[in-house]
Amino acid sequence: MNIRWRDKTHGGLNGWLEAALFVIAISALTVLYAIAQAAGAHMSVFIFYTMAASAAGMLAITGWGKDAGDVILARQSWVFGTATVGLEALYFLLLGILTPAEASLALRLAVPVSLVIGWLFFSRTMTNRIWFGAAIIIVAVIPILWGLDNARIFSATLLALACALVVSIKTFASEFHPWNRRAETVREKLRVTGLVVLATTLIAATALICSVFLVVYGILPANPMTPEPAAFWHVPTLALALFCGAPVFIAMTYLTFSSVVKIGTESFLGTSALTPFSALALEALAAGFGILAVPNYDWKLIPLILLGVVGVFIVISGRHKSAPSEIPAR
Repeated sequence: MNIRWRDKTHGGLNGWLEAALFVIAISALTVLYAIAQAAGAHMSVFIFYTMAASAAGMLAITGWGKDAGDVILARQSWVFGTATVGLEALYFLLLGILTPAEASLALRLAVPVSLVIGWLFFSRTMTNRIWFGAAIIIVAVIPILWGLDNARIFSATLLALACALVVSIKTFASEFHPWNRRAETVREKLRVTGLVVLATTLIAATALICSVFLVVYGILPANPMTPEPAAFWHVPTLALALFCGAPVFIAMTYLTFSSVVKIGTESFLGTSALTPFSALALEALAAGFGILAVPNYDWKLIPLILLGVVGVFIVISGRHKSAPSEIPAR
């Protein structure tokens, strides 16, 4: 078997290798969220500072470029940014019903949702094998929703499907972003990614400022998603976002934009099925160094996660065999 470590057509590493590195990066970011929360950070503020520092860091390395305004104002940039901010809100609500491990498994619904979107809107090929793999993923998620009481099962199912839809839209936006598809070097890909993250940061800033304003003036009741003004000056939040969150977020978003053009949204989201295992390993490592207290893991979820992984591999193998060169050219 001849393994290609680099992609000569699109630049950078092989798309599958980048997707695997993305799994490690997003797992590291999940662990950082837990560390920041333990340090007293408000998650909305931590995420905002992380995105802002990431955009600044990427653009400091690459420069803005003459077409910066066009990249920022591109429809796909704002779809990606709005979906990113919306996903944080929806996932926050989902965590009010499911445990973090359960919510992570529920997000695997993004694979069948992305398959349906690709089939309906982007003429992706679907075979019986791919449909079968998608069905297995759904079967893996059903038990965590079915086990809820009647008052919560509908809300949890709706939120899980909404998160899956938003994740799919966000990833398709990065795959079909015209400047991302034209970028042929790591530096150019990093520049485009930085500009899109900047657009995302502007959307997040608008949402944060509006929510804080509405709560401070009593128009909306206080809620866990809206930080108090003092949270913006919390030193541990700033330090963790600048020196830990930003480097990981840069890696995560760059790998997303680079990999998704090479292997497609559906396959990229499929690799995320390994995220729970990667996150569990990094949590154990952080706990071993005494920097994170890890709660008891629900080991009963392992068979369901493994079942989801089986479904994902069936989907990926089905896509590869039915249409290995299906991803549209730039």
